[in-house]
Amino acid sequence: MLSHPRSVARRPAYPMLLKPLVLAITAAIVISSVGCSFGEFHFSDPFDREYSLGEAQHRYTTLVRFGDFKRASDFVNPDDRAFFMKSMKNLDEARFTEYETGTVELDDERARATIIVTYTIYTPSIPFEFEVSETQVWTRDGISNNWQVFSTFEGLHNLAAN
Repeated sequence: MLSHPRSVARRPAYPMLLKPLVLAITAAIVISSVGCSFGEFHFSDPFDREYSLGEAQHRYTTLVRFGDFKRASDFVNPDDRAFFMKSMKNLDEARFTEYETGTVELDDERARATIIVTYTIYTPSIPFEFEVSETQVWTRDGISNNWQVFSTFEGLHNLAAN
């Protein structure tokens, strides 16, 4: 018995549409799983040993603000730590009331970033507040997130003059 050509079962069209949809969803998941921080890819460290630039900069600046220079020095290049600690002796008496972080200037290789932070400080012996600017130059090797800072302060003469 021959069947009529119109009686042949046809496949529905939706499985053909499903494949591109699954590929698009998979691609979106893969792309969104890569974190982004200040324009660099931040592949996560399973042991949380490294900070992204934003995390390192915020942590360092907070430690400086609260006068914890010893812990802040962990973010400083080991070759520059002695100079950093010597410079921080000028701020032993200072009390930081607030700070403002400027924009991040990132180089084309995304291995060097410059950030200017302005702190408002006073000392118990000086009855008024004044501003001190810190230029933070952050560098890293390759694509690692082991950011280290070289820090210079401007405006400390206001502290020394009083």
